[in-house]
Amino acid sequence: MGRNSERDEREAIRRKNQLINAGFELFSANGIETVSLNAVAKKADVGVATMYNYFQNKINFVIAISTRIWGEMWEETRESFLDELMKMNAYELVDFYCNRIIDIYNEKPELLKFSANYKTFLHREGVTQEQYKGQIEALDSIWHLFQLKYNEAKHNKCIRTDIPEEELFSSVTVTMLSMAERYAQGIVWANTQNSNHCKELIHLKEMILGWVKS
Repeated sequence: MGRNSERDEREAIRRKNQLINAGFELFSANGIETVSLNAVAKKADVGVATMYNYFQNKINFVIAISTRIWGEMWEETRESFLDELMKMNAYELVDFYCNRIIDIYNEKPELLKFSANYKTFLHREGVTQEQYKGQIEALDSIWHLFQLKYNEAKHNKCIRTDIPEEELFSSVTVTMLSMAERYAQGIVWANTQNSNHCKELIHLKEMILGWVKS
């Protein structure tokens, strides 16, 4: 690869990152459907034609953002806690996951706001699983770790195994994440004016742990 090609590739990566960062910021704050790709390109200081050259349409762009932010989030988690994760049993892994979501709620609520908007957008656009399989693949390492711990639980009895592993995994991850998203968006009714619902998420975690316990 010549110098010009390497330079062009670096510039393309830089522009894509600018677009993804700008899109994430705008979509988190304002929702996805209300923000145009023109507005994203303007904020990123990238030409609209260049943006369409990279992502073709809004669906591809939104999926690229979600794949990036969640992929980086879980890869960072895996690298930081790999030794601890491998030593955990399935019950401890569920506890760890719930605590990680609570940490995200406290430290990066904008990620949860985007995630909630993202799901609504995909549903309304009728996006198929095939279209966002790249994001699913980015999270494969989490699923494989849970599979390993679930199989171990058949012997150590730390969690229930009367429910199929995929159903158990989905129930735990979706329930915890979905509620954290709704609290981050401020769309869950509460009888107090407190804007931080960490306590409620901790209660939810305790209910989930009680449900999965063998």
